Amino acid sequence: MVHDHSRFHKEKMISNLIQAEDHLRSEYCPECLDKHLTSASAYMEEEVSTNPEANKRLLELAEKVRQIRREIQEMENMKHTNDLRKSAKVV
Repeated sequence: MVHDHSRFHKEKMISNLIQAEDHLRSEYCPECLDKHLTSASAYMEEEVSTNPEANKRLLELAEKVRQIRREIQEMENMKHTNDLRKSAKVV
């Protein structure tokens, strides 16, 4: 039996993952990516914690989404560091 909250969680997970993909493909925005990936993994965890019939693989997927988020943050930090180094050389 699918509960109303399960349908809600699924819709939110999918919506946030699609929005994250949009920010990767067409309108790259690390802040929005962070927000959407964080939200998607939170909805996955909430579904598992509130629905005893939920597939525990959602927890594994939530961890993969968090890992992708961390990798994007690391890339942005490296980019920011490199930009700072370039601007320091110009001075």
